[in-house]
Amino acid sequence: MATPLDLNQLLCDAADEATEAHARHGNLAFVELLEATGNRVDCIRGSGPYLWERSGRRILDCMAGYGAIAIGRGHPIVTDALRQCLDGASATWVRWELAPLVGRAAKELAKATDGKARRVFFTNSGTEAMEAAIKYARRATGRHGLLAWEGAFHGLTCGALSLNGSAELREGFGPLLPGAALVPFGDLDALERALARREIAAMFVEPIQGKTLRTLEQGQLREVQRLCALAGTLLVADEVQTGCGRTGSFLACQNDGVDPDIVLLSKALSGGAVPVGAMLMTDEVADAVHPSLDRAIIHSSTFHEGQLAMVAVLATLKVIHEDGLVQRSARLGTLLRHRCERTCAGHPAFGGFLGRGLMVGIRVDVDRVPSLSALPWVGPAIRPLIGQALVNTLLRRHGVLAQVTGAHSPVLKLLPPMVIDERDIDHLAPALERSIGALQDGSLADALGRALGSMPAHALRRAAQVISASYLPSVDRPDNLASSDW
Repeated sequence: MATPLDLNQLLCDAADEATEAHARHGNLAFVELLEATGNRVDCIRGSGPYLWERSGRRILDCMAGYGAIAIGRGHPIVTDALRQCLDGASATWVRWELAPLVGRAAKELAKATDGKARRVFFTNSGTEAMEAAIKYARRATGRHGLLAWEGAFHGLTCGALSLNGSAELREGFGPLLPGAALVPFGDLDALERALARREIAAMFVEPIQGKTLRTLEQGQLREVQRLCALAGTLLVADEVQTGCGRTGSFLACQNDGVDPDIVLLSKALSGGAVPVGAMLMTDEVADAVHPSLDRAIIHSSTFHEGQLAMVAVLATLKVIHEDGLVQRSARLGTLLRHRCERTCAGHPAFGGFLGRGLMVGIRVDVDRVPSLSALPWVGPAIRPLIGQALVNTLLRRHGVLAQVTGAHSPVLKLLPPMVIDERDIDHLAPALERSIGALQDGSLADALGRALGSMPAHALRRAAQVISASYLPSVDRPDNLASSDW
């Protein structure tokens, strides 16, 4: 019989060999990226919105697992519910049953979203929810065309990638789905022309784009919904990152008074405790895909509707509702924005705020950063590293973990857990101001020069390539879309 696993010892042993193991058996380019930018952290524990490094230093986590850790790490309500589930040893994935927790999770999720999309299919991730939506939209409408805005993300599986606005992320993976195309962001005339062909099954929209953090002007999303309804096209709201309260309403599209035909959720849906996603759809869409007994399980997945996932969903929705995290996100997001707008406005590199609630973006005007001219020996190769250098300054000087979503036109992106408080804002606001200020005073350029000066030329080029490919949100059209189509 196998011996029990000593997890603490395993973690210690694995940490000692992490670099070698990842380089040899994992993603070598990611190892090089962390080495080049100096942004690697080695954390031994996390609680709430904080992480602790081996040195004992506390870090405010404003990446939150790309937004998944929305109610903080180790939330006692979720942890207790999962422990009860494991200790209960009840049957799961029986398949020939109406699993009680699945039905309850779907009911509570439909109640929270409070729209016409009230039928739920649970998935294991956001990109799987996206793939399900593509299938269901095509079946429900009898059309094959798919649209999204330029600059969209939507996921990295092949169907989702067909509507991804980054040429770098699509490169080498084609041909992708026929009929998938991008519309210039916010161009309602171009959207109307595309819909007029009456070949489009669905228009996919992130209410706030995950890569660019752009939003439509007030009223434009309602107009998108109207145009789609006139053309018989389904409106799909990709709320994988914006949903579950992050932007100050449970769904970001609710802020615009929009009720989509299909809603996609993931990330924060389980508090980041267990992988889970969900596609919510109207009765009409569900009935069109499952019209008869022989079509009852036309779409499924081995591990969807897992009991741990359903427990995590129920516990997370309970926390979000009972602790008022939607309202908290709106209030603290406004507080952070007001604090930073006053202090950052005097720095030339500060290009303004994007986003809503606790989905915060700060534009960085690279052309007004003297770091570029201070390092003429690297020239254009240094440009993709400016955003990463800002992230490094936040982390090393101020203990704030964040990310940047653009290389040549960086956007500093903050997705702190919704359980942060005013004291965290008191720390975060001056940290942002001082880090943006460091772009101007040359200290960041000096540090960057020392870090890169010892790197061989090929390593520097490699680092710039990796960063550009990973973070640059291109707005090029997909390769399978002819420019004459618009």
